[in-house]
Amino acid sequence: SDIDFTTGLCSITKTLYYHNQSDYKFTKPKTRAAIRSIYLDEDTLSELAAWRKVQRVVIPDCEFVLSYNGLPTTKTRLPRAMKKLADLAGVHRDRVRHSHASLLINMGESPLLLKERLGHEKIQTTLGTYGHLYPNTNQAVAKKLTGILNYSEPKTSIANYTSNQHTADYHRA
Repeated sequence: SDIDFTTGLCSITKTLYYHNQSDYKFTKPKTRAAIRSIYLDEDTLSELAAWRKVQRVVIPDCEFVLSYNGLPTTKTRLPRAMKKLADLAGVHRDRVRHSHASLLINMGESPLLLKERLGHEKIQTTLGTYGHLYPNTNQAVAKKLTGILNYSEPKTSIANYTSNQHTADYHRA
């Protein structure tokens, strides 16, 4: 119910506290920034819609995306499944959240967008966690600055004073 398939908006308004299958509840997120809405891409929406169709046949009243029996899955089930599939595919398994952040950084997205999408309260959290993934653009900035300032050499010095002993002779000439 937190995903609007028409607009693509996913509302993140709660956290699932999960102890076991009979002891779980929804709680408020840790920070106000964690309550947010993010847009999902068309591919993800398509996969979620296909999964929802299958899920409704098997468990008609299921309220959880990641559920096979109407109850939320354990917090270890998804990482275990991803590890197994990553091993079969011969790729490195990473956490979904970290992979999402890495992909956005690689696409050139700003730290502010990442902060909002991940629900961090402070930009320092985002930069402290993912800052090392941002490319060093120092050289690119220097290239962009080249040619911005335009000036012409003065014919004469208008500064007839100076306290700098190294430039005094230049200004007097």
